Amino acid sequence: MKKYTKYIIFAIIVIIIVAILATMVITKNNKEKNQENKEDYETYNGIEIDQNQTSYQENTTINDMKEEIGATGDSSIYELQSEYDGRKILAIKPNIQFSTVLTGIIEDKKPEDNLTHIKEIGATFVGKKGMWIAPNSRETFLDILQKTTQNNYTINKDGYLEYTKNQNANETDKALEEILSSDKMYIISTTGLCYILDEVSGKVTEYPFEKMAPDQPCEYYESENQKIIILTTNKEKILTEKELIDAIIYN
Repeated sequence: MKKYTKYIIFAIIVIIIVAILATMVITKNNKEKNQENKEDYETYNGIEIDQNQTSYQENTTINDMKEEIGATGDSSIYELQSEYDGRKILAIKPNIQFSTVLTGIIEDKKPEDNLTHIKEIGATFVGKKGMWIAPNSRETFLDILQKTTQNNYTINKDGYLEYTKNQNANETDKALEEILSSDKMYIISTTGLCYILDEVSGKVTEYPFEKMAPDQPCEYYESENQKIIILTTNKEKILTEKELIDAIIYN
């Protein structure tokens, strides 16, 4: 009986030793694996970043990013922009997007997917200054001015805003006078929608910002000294006329 007891004890000891050795091997392998994984990650403000992602690689190209997100637009319309965490994103070049929006405003319809034509229209106001009001927005814009200002405003035959100074001019008038005397070009629309290039397809698409956010006073786009401001139609009367004109002055 004692002999069998010794065998049992010996077997238990062997099992324990084998278990300990196996645990040590597994732990070592996990540490090595974690170390390898750690080398592929970087921590930014407590967030782990996978450095193997295309958007985090320094030599990432526009075509790399297009492939990563499935973008199919012409490569010439894109640029790479950097986020706060170092990640790169694919974006439409601001001047191309500006030209697309401007084309939609001038033609008062969805532009054709013709980059050459869009770029030509985009040059319409290069080197000019003042405030040009889209034909379909002139009556509405003058009505907004009448309710918020004291100067006498008119729109000339070329679509540019002009004014006759009133001695009772208010702060809004003064701000508009400053804009009109600057070297900047403002293009104004009051339609509540615009046409932009979609970042994935690269195709012209409607962007009805008013339907998406009725309390948003405007959407704006910039290119050098030019600025497009598209005011909401404010059909639901959520905003005051003063808030609408301020959206132009302070954007």
